[in-house]
Amino acid sequence: MKTAFSRLRLPPRRVFLAVLLLGLLMLLLSGCDTDTPQNTFDTKGEVADKQADVFYWAMWPAIAVMIFVLGGCAFLLIRFRERDPNYVPPQIHGNTRMELAWTIAPAVLMLGLAVPMVATIFDLGREPSEDAMVINVTGQRYSWTFEYPDILDADGNPLSLSSLGGPAHIPVGQEVAFHLHSTDVIHSFWVPKLGGKLDVVPNVNNVLWLIADEPGSFSGQCAEYCGLDHANMRLTVVAQPEDEFQAWVDEQLAD
Repeated sequence: MKTAFSRLRLPPRRVFLAVLLLGLLMLLLSGCDTDTPQNTFDTKGEVADKQADVFYWAMWPAIAVMIFVLGGCAFLLIRFRERDPNYVPPQIHGNTRMELAWTIAPAVLMLGLAVPMVATIFDLGREPSEDAMVINVTGQRYSWTFEYPDILDADGNPLSLSSLGGPAHIPVGQEVAFHLHSTDVIHSFWVPKLGGKLDVVPNVNNVLWLIADEPGSFSGQCAEYCGLDHANMRLTVVAQPEDEFQAWVDEQLAD
């Protein structure tokens, strides 16, 4: 009894057309605009750079393995498709060399990926440096409050502002420690171009450190569904050179 694969006879012209259409589709998708406000691949900070590296270390080997496996399957289906229903191909069960090869090769690959990945994860998971600027971030439905405990006004009160009133400001090139708090439910603080997200949990002090490599306005949001107006819980972080940041601070304290 012939199988469906044995009855499959695709003319070379159709195969070529299918491959051509697939190539054109991939070319079209490669032209998609990546200049978006929250594009994680358009990194603008040290943390985002290292996180992107970890992603690429995992992605490119995975793509190579996918091409090798699927390409091999396609080759075998075409090259060794059934021609004689009575033909029995050679059996390789118990082939020690092949079994060792497909066991050791993935183990070596995973070990090679694990070393730099784990090292990066530990590096990014460290505590902020002692000279990092501290910003206390409070999440509440449906806004963020940014408090600068080391920047005091004439009455000794820390500079504080709401995401509803404007963006948070940080100096370029300086490590900033965001101490994350929540007054109600679980939120998630995320500025994609500067670094990954971190949950903001009631009664828990989570700390996220970020560094902006260049001036700019970086969009972010709450990445944890927190209620009906969750979509409006956006934020913006503006990175400025030191003199411009100090001018902004003076302006805020003068108000």
